[in-house]
Amino acid sequence: MFKKALVTGANKGIGLEIARELGKRGYVIMLGARDEKRGNDAVSSLTAQGITASFIRIDLDDFDSLHEAAKSVKNLDILVNNAGIPGNIKTDKSDLDMSKSAFAYTTDDLRRTMEVNFFGTHELINVLLPNLTKEAKIVNVTIPVSGNHFWQPLAYITSKAAQNVMTQAYGVEFEKTGGMRQIFGVMPGAVATDLNGIKVGDHGGRVKSAEDAGKLIVGFMFDGKNHNGHLINFDGREIKSYEPDLFNN
Repeated sequence: MFKKALVTGANKGIGLEIARELGKRGYVIMLGARDEKRGNDAVSSLTAQGITASFIRIDLDDFDSLHEAAKSVKNLDILVNNAGIPGNIKTDKSDLDMSKSAFAYTTDDLRRTMEVNFFGTHELINVLLPNLTKEAKIVNVTIPVSGNHFWQPLAYITSKAAQNVMTQAYGVEFEKTGGMRQIFGVMPGAVATDLNGIKVGDHGGRVKSAEDAGKLIVGFMFDGKNHNGHLINFDGREIKSYEPDLFNN
């Protein structure tokens, strides 16, 4: 039986490249996206490469779509939570101003971003938990949320901080069951996408392409290690706790 993977936000960018890499490994791809036309166009690009793929409507801001999707997703081996919004990063300088001051965000900006990136992802994971195989992996595409003095889009990093804590908490629950399921986050580093307006090679060459990010993320899925409950940086370093010394006193 073929193994199955669902990738959200997979009609373009990092999500599409993750889907492509998993398809090359023989996975049957369920390509999750809000827009049916764009989703089916992405499916066509994958099937042209001999990858078995189909569109499934996933809108993190529409819980009905998530519950409906769960009805058709059975025996899922990999769930990649890639979909999300950057939050309101519009300023007088640009519609995509990644240097927007933390003081400039409204409560509505934070609430909207949290509803999609955190609550939506949380709901999707929960409705799919009964449909996961015994050795399933849940992979959340995420970012570091502290220590970066050059890039602090408050709404986005706040939503990802909540998602990262959920990843660690769910990892503890998976460990308690004694099963083989894993949940972990991967931080691919700076990636050029249409959500942030940066380009490959920017910032001294540190900005990578979506293709390279997709390969990197999928590589961690198949490196033979147990990453359950961890957040993996692009260089392989792992964060197992936000307060590493708290329980050592």
